[in-house]
Amino acid sequence: PDSGKLAEWAQRALRAHTNAVENLAIFAPIVLTAHALGISSPTTKAAVVVYFFARLAHYFVYAAGVPMARTLTFTAGWLAQIAIILAILRSV
Repeated sequence: PDSGKLAEWAQRALRAHTNAVENLAIFAPIVLTAHALGISSPTTKAAVVVYFFARLAHYFVYAAGVPMARTLTFTAGWLAQIAIILAILRSV
């Protein structure tokens, strides 16, 4: 669809969805690698939960147009990914 004809919030929602898909392309291989290596700890479990809720919140604040909250939720998701990567690196 022509996103130029959509309401502002709908255009932001489309961009938030695209951003979520792009980040899932990073998150999924990280989690699958940790799983394949048998890495599961309270830290990795918490990181997965934080990632999920941070990305969910990111979608809503992005669609609502709240820039500071958007940055904070994106950063929380990014830090959760880093925590899992560090757990992988520590185990190899």
